[in-house]
Amino acid sequence: MVDILRNILILVFAHAVASQRYPGKCGLPTKYPDRRLDDKYLHTSEFRYGDKVAYNCAPGYVRMEGSRISLCKMGHWTPLHMKCDRKSCGPLSDFENGKYLYTGVLFGDKATAVCNEGYVLKGEGVRSCMEDGWNGVEPICDRGGATRYVPPELPVSVASAHQMPCGACNPSALPADVIIQDPKPCFEDGDHASVMCNTGYSGHGNYICKGGKWLRNVKCHLVKCPDFKIDNGIRSSKRVRFNTSVTVTCAKGFKLHGAQHLKCLANGSWTAEIPTCEPEKSCSAPAVHNRDIKHGEKSQYKPQDTVTISCKEGFDLIGSSQITCGPNGQWLNLPECNPKVILGTCGPAPVYPHAHPRDMQKTEYRSGDRVHYKCNVGHRRSAGRDIIHCTNGQWTKLQLHCERKRCGSAGEIFNGRFEYSGVSFGDYAAVICDEGYELIGPAKRYCRDGGWDGRNPECEPVHCPPPPVVKNAYMLDPEYDHVPFGRVVTYRCRTGTLIGAKDIYCTKNGDWSAPPPECRDVTCPEPRVDHGSRIAGYRPVYRFGNTARITCNPGYKLADGNSINCGEDGKWKPDLSNMCVI
Repeated sequence: MVDILRNILILVFAHAVASQRYPGKCGLPTKYPDRRLDDKYLHTSEFRYGDKVAYNCAPGYVRMEGSRISLCKMGHWTPLHMKCDRKSCGPLSDFENGKYLYTGVLFGDKATAVCNEGYVLKGEGVRSCMEDGWNGVEPICDRGGATRYVPPELPVSVASAHQMPCGACNPSALPADVIIQDPKPCFEDGDHASVMCNTGYSGHGNYICKGGKWLRNVKCHLVKCPDFKIDNGIRSSKRVRFNTSVTVTCAKGFKLHGAQHLKCLANGSWTAEIPTCEPEKSCSAPAVHNRDIKHGEKSQYKPQDTVTISCKEGFDLIGSSQITCGPNGQWLNLPECNPKVILGTCGPAPVYPHAHPRDMQKTEYRSGDRVHYKCNVGHRRSAGRDIIHCTNGQWTKLQLHCERKRCGSAGEIFNGRFEYSGVSFGDYAAVICDEGYELIGPAKRYCRDGGWDGRNPECEPVHCPPPPVVKNAYMLDPEYDHVPFGRVVTYRCRTGTLIGAKDIYCTKNGDWSAPPPECRDVTCPEPRVDHGSRIAGYRPVYRFGNTARITCNPGYKLADGNSINCGEDGKWKPDLSNMCVI
């Protein structure tokens, strides 16, 4: 008999081990009201252990935080941590001779049009907040007769106020910037109407009906966002009030860093951080030989910076003395400092920004001499003659035009892309890796005389360090080396109770989404209730999550429910000393 029992126990144990070692398959992924499974998973009815599926927010919702991945583990789908919030349509603009009454301004909410006393509504009475904003068109309130039109979907309390004469004060006469909290058809003399300020306004209070008129006892202040200034740029509007949209544009030679379009929200903040306008390129010190710069010299100048140039003794200035740093990092209309002219001879050959003489240079040329030029490195000849002549002590003007060489595309990057400052000599292509990938190699490639320099960098997947080991716990499907971005690790306690997050995942920053949990043996003492006793839930040892039911002695009553729970701190919830009160 003992041998038979032993064999049965061995078979049960082996079955349990096999069930853990070869976990079951998962059926259809979990459905969520505000999230939708990606289309490629919709036609699969069965998934194996370790398979993963991805979700996106449902129409009308936007993703706020959390991973969108769910894994098949031990025959069940892991919980989805992605959070989706309803899109906001914002308040509608008030219309002439009427106002809107809102159930809210988020996806699925409605706005009901209500005309002022003596006006009749024409058009749609109710508008809904849809995925792409409010549907319908703005209604019109025209003067009408004694009977007013009431939209079919208007709330009963508001509709009644429009159809029945009021003894004293009509709620429709309240201003458009408040929402009544206790609507009724009519308010009698002395009645109070509690109101809250509409979306985009701050404040609350009440109105008092006296002598057929509403007396205001509340101020609604329009919400404003912090004012800001854009250096080296302009904004489309100086207003900072709620619902104002602002577009930021940078001056020539400056590039926008941040969001171009901002909107003032109902909470008094902009939809994004204030952007800045940064210089696209800078100019190095002006390349003018034999010159001086007034007020000191710098190594770099921003676009639109100006510099005043003078020539050293024995040299004449040819051109404007004041030059400006251009938007492409080149000085505009550089002058020359040429030796003072001796009658009949010319000094050294003049210097040009994109070309230089082909032959050895002399300090002085005779009338009739000529000099050949060629384009600088990174430039090519596009038009004009390459020769100048010394004539009667003056050099003729160089007609040679040199333009920057073009490099074209820098190529493709797997799991990333290039952002170009341009594709001509001196420009660069910056590498931007996709989310969950990190750059291996140089962050930029530059357009040189012979094409793009260097080799294409690579965007490699982000990896996390091995998942933390938790005492008295084990991990489902662990990976101990180079854990990839998005991988989820699930902890289970061998003994004790799991405190903390049971699922953590590898983030795009290469670290884990949460600290590891703990496995603690949490127990609560035997429950002893002042003026009461247990009636159910007897156990030799009470552990975290266990419950018991309590009854009070005659003359006492329960303060809040008759159930108590053993908490993760080893204490009963609620407090036993306050369970039974007189």
